Amino acid sequence: MEIQFTIPISGNRRSQTGKRHVKCDETRPACLNCLKWRGYCDSYSDQGGAPDSRAGSTAPSTSSKLSVARKGPTLLTEPLVNVIRFTTSDERAYFDEWSALSVTFLSGGLAQTRLWTATMPQLTLEETTLRYGAMAVGALRKAYETEDPSTTLTNSNKHYLNAVIYYCEALRLQSKAQPTKEGLRTALLSSLLFICFEAQRGNMAAALKHVTHGFSMLNELAACTDKAPGLVSIAPAPPALVQEILDCYKPLELQSRSFMGSYKKFFFPPQPTAQRLGVGAAAPTTALPGPSTGRPVQTPPSQPGTPWRTGSIAPAYAQTGLPSPQSQPSPGSPASPGLGQRSPAGLPSRPPGILPFTKYSPYFRPKLTSITCLEEMPAQFQDMDEVQGYWGLVQRNMVQHIPMLTMMTSRLALTKVVNEADLEVRLASLKQNTQITDFVAESRYWLQRWVEAFAPLFQSSCRNSVSDPKGYLQAISIRIEYLILYIYTTLPRFSGLITAKGLTPQYREINRYAETLLMARPSCGFAMDSGWTWPLFVSAFGCRDPAVRADAIRILGQYPIRNALRDSRVFRAIALKNNEVEAGVLLEGDENEQWLRLRRRELVFEDFGTNIIYRSSQKNPETGAWELVEENAGFNVRPDGMLDWHRVPISESASILAGVC
Repeated sequence: MEIQFTIPISGNRRSQTGKRHVKCDETRPACLNCLKWRGYCDSYSDQGGAPDSRAGSTAPSTSSKLSVARKGPTLLTEPLVNVIRFTTSDERAYFDEWSALSVTFLSGGLAQTRLWTATMPQLTLEETTLRYGAMAVGALRKAYETEDPSTTLTNSNKHYLNAVIYYCEALRLQSKAQPTKEGLRTALLSSLLFICFEAQRGNMAAALKHVTHGFSMLNELAACTDKAPGLVSIAPAPPALVQEILDCYKPLELQSRSFMGSYKKFFFPPQPTAQRLGVGAAAPTTALPGPSTGRPVQTPPSQPGTPWRTGSIAPAYAQTGLPSPQSQPSPGSPASPGLGQRSPAGLPSRPPGILPFTKYSPYFRPKLTSITCLEEMPAQFQDMDEVQGYWGLVQRNMVQHIPMLTMMTSRLALTKVVNEADLEVRLASLKQNTQITDFVAESRYWLQRWVEAFAPLFQSSCRNSVSDPKGYLQAISIRIEYLILYIYTTLPRFSGLITAKGLTPQYREINRYAETLLMARPSCGFAMDSGWTWPLFVSAFGCRDPAVRADAIRILGQYPIRNALRDSRVFRAIALKNNEVEAGVLLEGDENEQWLRLRRRELVFEDFGTNIIYRSSQKNPETGAWELVEENAGFNVRPDGMLDWHRVPISESASILAGVC
């Protein structure tokens, strides 16, 4: 069938009729070609023979024969997108919910990320897999409109049921994807959508699997494997798209550090003696441990596999990671372990992360910058770009020591302490280590130089906070980052009470600036950025001033938000538990004795974030002795804002706090 109608034809002055012949695609109930060119289709008459109201005629049609001379409308209208891409009005409503979430809220922070504000809304509309993932996120948002985000949703909630259906369909489509050039783009972006979905509903285990899935794909690009050439056609400007994706993965990589214990247990489980000797080695299992039991958690086939990876987990999953790709040395350098390389102890020196993209990566070019050396840091920064550039170098210089700090802390074996005298000796020994003292001295030197160079700009931003609020918010945000690293390098857990009390002004400053930032940003309760939950928790947990701790807890409760893998409600509940422990410690002994007991506190996220372990020193009512107690709780926060804690035997899990408490 061929349809003839009038449309404006430009660039062809020889055309006499101005008519274009468009072949009918025979799609029912309406030809999509007609919808595209003139906004409606009259190829198929209604069963009831009703007159065509769009034709403008008052007489009923007397012939079923298609009119080929009818003049189309002068103004062409865009076809309803519902007709082409969505089968129901609910699907369109869910997609609109997703679009609003992505454009307005997902970037979080201070700057809007182009990937969330422009790229994702456009691509999710065009690509089926991404569209189902987007509708799943939108339906989940609708489900939480009627129920509290801290509650567990069930299939009785219509929107939640639809969300799960769309999510499973997106996983199914992605699992069947072929290794095409466009498929790599879809896989990278769908991974972010899946993280967004699982993080919103608090399924940390599945979210972390998707995070690791994303790391593996980015590492394939950075390492220039045979999969990397697929990137060359995924976008008009591949480097820009990769940079956008990297910017979104940076906070995920940083947050995933909190779960390094689970990573080590899953990817490098303890091996029996015979297996270590190479006798009877069995293939590793890919089942995740359950939240608090030994039962495996079954997940869809596409988690965490990629369209190009099947079978057991490859060595690339053991890659080391830092807060950002730029914070790592280049591949092949002495400080950078190679693929699959492990520490002398047989465990990965750092949790899985993103390999650095360098000038040697053929499909990515880092941003050109003249800021490459800390020694060239000026006495005074000229603008915020210079501030950010040198701050990145300071961070890079500090985080290279993280494996050493982790190793030194684990060697203390604080869970094996016999008595308080033994505890004091072990804690004091750390700061006597030359590696630790060198780290503190070097880090403090660069932090001091940076903050002095930043001071004039920071003071100017504070004076102009009313006339230039955006600049002021940017300045106090990076100031919080500095304050956290200042506290880290003080190592309060391994210091005396005077040193710990001396950090009170820094904690107070963190509270003030974090609340200012939370008040200024639009929030729907969820974002895919780092946020300020962690700095507030450090203040609520580590400060020696009860009023400052209480203020941090208040802010966490007043501005509830889930920043990807970090939920402020959970960290607030941990801080409340810590207050209970502190109240018990204060009942006996002088300040120094109390501080020694508090330095035994440890926090661990186990089973990929589904289980929280809190260790503390508590008095045994029967013996009168202060003993180490381990309690665990799930991630579900009760209506009263607390967690359900249960005492369990002491485990070997390593704390995520290190020297911060």
